[in-house]
Amino acid sequence: MAANNTVPLATVAKLLDLTERRVNQLAKDGTLPKAARGRYELVPVVRAYISYLRDRAVNSDVGPDDYATQRTRLTKAKADMAEMEKEQMANRLIPAEDVSDAWEAMVSNMKAKMLSLPSKVSTSVFVAEDVSQTKRIIKEQVNEALAELATIEVKTANPIRATISGDDSEQGNETADAAARTKGK
Repeated sequence: MAANNTVPLATVAKLLDLTERRVNQLAKDGTLPKAARGRYELVPVVRAYISYLRDRAVNSDVGPDDYATQRTRLTKAKADMAEMEKEQMANRLIPAEDVSDAWEAMVSNMKAKMLSLPSKVSTSVFVAEDVSQTKRIIKEQVNEALAELATIEVKTANPIRATISGDDSEQGNETADAAARTKGK
């Protein structure tokens, strides 16, 4: 190759924003092609360096297997779990599945109560003396149904645990418990 197509090490280092020592390391590793001692072809070196940076970027997306990084992630995850357990114990956090189960129970109960109202109040309304008495009877029955719905409470069936237990059999039994229960039933 002709010497006029090559550039000195200092030029390559300046162009790639690296030290001369780092350029030599990359050339020794085979990452950067070297034309002659202390001289490099500019276009192949730039292409090789871009390819090297791309490969590093792709590999960094996967995540380094750095012990300190993984330990930090684990510590943060444990702290997050402990915080969620604390919030749950203070009744400020309820798992979404338990809330969903409670809402299903409430809606089902409300539907049953509303559908039973006509048969429950029909005879009382029929013998009522006037419209105001009819309204009062219907209002009492609606209020009774609403009062029963107000007693539904959300119970946590699958509590959050910050500590990992070795026995999963207890957790399986807790899962079988119903999340929504009504007081007095």
